[in-house]
Amino acid sequence: MQMSKSWLDWFTGKSAGDWDRRTKPAPEMPQLEPEDFDPVTGAIHWAKFTRILEAERLQSAGALLVIDLDERSTEIETLAEERRKSVLPWLSQSIRHAVRAEDLVTHLYDYRFAVLLRGAAQEVADTVAKRIRASVDDTIFMTNEGISRLGVAVGGVTYDPAREKDNDIIKAAFDNLGNAAKSEPFILIS
Repeated sequence: MQMSKSWLDWFTGKSAGDWDRRTKPAPEMPQLEPEDFDPVTGAIHWAKFTRILEAERLQSAGALLVIDLDERSTEIETLAEERRKSVLPWLSQSIRHAVRAEDLVTHLYDYRFAVLLRGAAQEVADTVAKRIRASVDDTIFMTNEGISRLGVAVGGVTYDPAREKDNDIIKAAFDNLGNAAKSEPFILIS
């Protein structure tokens, strides 16, 4: 048993002390219905996402990440609408694979997504942001103009009900995304 545990520790990069990323227990997962999900991306609709976010931030600590294409992806942004619809499901799936099942992903608009990391601390948000970038970064798409590389920037903010009540965390996450998109490492979480 101990050998399998140490193997698993090595594989996941975690020791026995850091298996749970939550600093405090997360609230129960809200009930999600099939109509709460976008059929194209498989992500939760924004209206449901914001209701869950507001309830979560009053009860528990966590992090909100906003993901968008960075400046290396300008060719992708110019794709026709029918091509965009083939990129969005893939991008959504890559983001969803980089987070835990209890974390929530929503599609905002264009190529912009948001992720609610339930119960996550700052270090976890940084790690997840790096994992999202690694899963998407430098993906190559063929376009009419040739090869296009896909890269993302991640901005975010951590929240804690004991620390803040009135701050607009959505605006703060978008502000951090704007700053993250300008330079390496394309990640900024406050």
